[in-house]
Amino acid sequence: MQQIELLAPAGSFEALKAAVQNGADAVYLGGVNFGARAYASNFDKEIIKEAIEYSHVRGVKVYVTINTLMKDTEIEDLMKYVKYLYNIDVDAVIVQDIGVFGLIKKLFPHLEIHGSTQMTLHNKYGVKLLKSIGLDRAVLARELTVEEIKNIYNETGMELEVFVHGALCVSYSGQCLMSSFIGGRSGNRGRCAQPCRRKYDLFNLNSGKSFKSDKAFHLSMRDLNTLEEIGKLIDAGVTSFKIEGRMKKPQYVASIVKNYRKAIDTYINSSKALQDKSIEEEMEQMFNRKFTKGYLFNTPKVEVVNIEKANNRGLYLGEVESFNKREKRLKLKLNVDIEPGDGIEVVSNSSEGIGGNIRNVYINNKLVKKASKGEIAEIEIRGTFSKGDKVYKTLNTTLMDELETTYAHNKEYKKISLYGEIKIEIGETVKLHLWDNEGNISYVESDNIVEKAINVAITKDKILNQLSKLGNTPFKLDSLNINIEDNSAIPVSLLNKLRRDAIDSLENKRKITHNRDNINDVDFSRKLKEELLMYPSYDKERNSKIKISVKVDTIDKLKSALRCKVDRIYYSDINTFKEAISLCNIQDIEIYLRTPFILRDKEYKKLKDLNSKLKFNGILAGDLGVVKFNAEKFKLPIIAESSLNVMNSYTIDYFEKLGLSGVTLSPELDIKSIQKLNLDNTLEKEVIIYGKIAVMTTEYCPLVNEKQCDHKCEECRYPKYNYNFGLKDVKNVVFPIGKDYWGRSIILNSKPLYMIDRLHDLKGINVDWLRLEFTDETNEEIEEITKLAIKSIDNFYTGEKCKQGKDYSKRLKDGFTRGHYYRGVE
Repeated sequence: MQQIELLAPAGSFEALKAAVQNGADAVYLGGVNFGARAYASNFDKEIIKEAIEYSHVRGVKVYVTINTLMKDTEIEDLMKYVKYLYNIDVDAVIVQDIGVFGLIKKLFPHLEIHGSTQMTLHNKYGVKLLKSIGLDRAVLARELTVEEIKNIYNETGMELEVFVHGALCVSYSGQCLMSSFIGGRSGNRGRCAQPCRRKYDLFNLNSGKSFKSDKAFHLSMRDLNTLEEIGKLIDAGVTSFKIEGRMKKPQYVASIVKNYRKAIDTYINSSKALQDKSIEEEMEQMFNRKFTKGYLFNTPKVEVVNIEKANNRGLYLGEVESFNKREKRLKLKLNVDIEPGDGIEVVSNSSEGIGGNIRNVYINNKLVKKASKGEIAEIEIRGTFSKGDKVYKTLNTTLMDELETTYAHNKEYKKISLYGEIKIEIGETVKLHLWDNEGNISYVESDNIVEKAINVAITKDKILNQLSKLGNTPFKLDSLNINIEDNSAIPVSLLNKLRRDAIDSLENKRKITHNRDNINDVDFSRKLKEELLMYPSYDKERNSKIKISVKVDTIDKLKSALRCKVDRIYYSDINTFKEAISLCNIQDIEIYLRTPFILRDKEYKKLKDLNSKLKFNGILAGDLGVVKFNAEKFKLPIIAESSLNVMNSYTIDYFEKLGLSGVTLSPELDIKSIQKLNLDNTLEKEVIIYGKIAVMTTEYCPLVNEKQCDHKCEECRYPKYNYNFGLKDVKNVVFPIGKDYWGRSIILNSKPLYMIDRLHDLKGINVDWLRLEFTDETNEEIEEITKLAIKSIDNFYTGEKCKQGKDYSKRLKDGFTRGHYYRGVE
């Protein structure tokens, strides 16, 4: 069986201690900068060092997150930060940015690197690619099933990490731009504003009618809970079982870690699943948005979201039978125990929930300290309530206090086994060895020599007793070999000192587990400077004119685009791809197959079939797996889609090393950042100048909760690439929803990106291609906008500025966005 690791979140030092003391094998945490949880407490440099030492002494690994996309201006500081982490003995770093991965691999070849779930690793080809270039562990997408995970493990042998508990993103991680485009807070930069936890009105864009009168949390996922299924994941080859929750309280971490530790140990020791109602209730009490086993175990899609509530539900307490306005008491029959101080939330059908802490509890009008399940109680709490309101217990103060005792006040519950040998000979110093299971050895000698006993000699029992007094240290003495000459006399104080010195020595040795040579500042600065200036200058003949590409998904839209003289088509619908190729060949226009952002292993068969039947010019790769697949099968020119998150020069450089022929720059880049990119290389560089950007790619479809779904995603009764539905937020902003060829939901930004009239601002940027992306436009709008783009490119060279887009196209009558070209992202 593979080595099993329970991996816990640490958003604060208290949470880290809670994780360690309750059985975590490893913790992951973020620094003040560069992590995907910018709003957690996080750790400064000195606290990270302290956290690593604390954890290592107790046999726990520490992984530090640098799992965000980086701009060129941040790379130097990031590498200096990684050097610091390397020197203080961090066990691994968690990375999203492929360019950052490449630099770390080169500058720190002995540092372990884990691929974040933000890398969107979801098929064997992507995992194979990352393993081939030196990734040590893959954190898989949370949408995969246990069967797919097992297949990836069997095909790649990669060390795999899987989320087993906590909050879920509705979009594939690394593919969500919704927060970014709504308010400039990028999830890819660790600053997600969680628009998925807001209310939306789902309605038909054709009729304009809503499915419900009330808005609902159509994108709010339930919390993952796989406690009873841990054995299936172990059998599938998963190494690391990851708990989400760097924003959660230490007590939450303590509870969830403690219970998953028990579940893992139970399965390893007995091959049985842990089933315990009290544990289930405890975890539900700590935090839940309703629980789901998620996509891991093929949960029906209607059961992966909670459209009713986006925050903690707690435990159902009961229904209000009556409310005494004068005494502020509500009466109900209890479904669980309560006591004063507990938190509750009262929810009615007509309003948001009202929460607060219980002030007093009464049974038969008598004040009590506690009321039990099944009793009819009156609860004193501020607010006004009505009969029939639902009541939930959101905080259990006694449980919180109990959990706090497992890690607070520097108490040590996690004990490391030690072994020892002591040698006592008259006329010699006392010699004590202590060692652990990791090969650390401490050796100490007494200052004084052993004397012959005059009255009472020291006994083996006394020696064992004194050396076993490890008290509130993280150690326990499992065995001690005592070699003692008869009639020896040594004071107890000497044994105590030897024990303390040996423990101190061993503790210091355990703080450092990797025995690395420290990297000094001078050598590192020299190496870093070489890498920051590593790009050669290519004498490449560039076309005299920037080219224009068009991304479309249907034959009708393709025909509209081909009425104008464009240079390349990106096309995605496999069913009509043969016809699309024929149409492009007639006009001598390049056509590339556009693969989706997500392509599961079972779906690659359709790509294999294309290779033998059709001839096309290249591939626009939506995921890393296609890069590997193309290298093995197609061997065609391949361009990185925007979903591969090209944010800096180092990612561009690394994709060139991987054999790509071009890249699409991230739509989260602003013009100033693009100007700072080193684009002097052989790759084609492309930017998007028009289109409704896909802000989410999801397995979940909002239609399932409105009875508009037949649950046949790949054969959806609604036409593919037709955006018939939309999500309207509280500001009446509408985000169109459609299905791609593969049956996944694509959520578009509410307004199209429009830079056609601002191409003069892109002068001086070494890009080769400007792209138009068409989604929900009419055929007439496609033709009109394409002509505008062609004219704007002509003006780009003459120096004439275009008029504002709103003067040109009816398509823009409802407004447009400049995206991040001018405002950038946080």
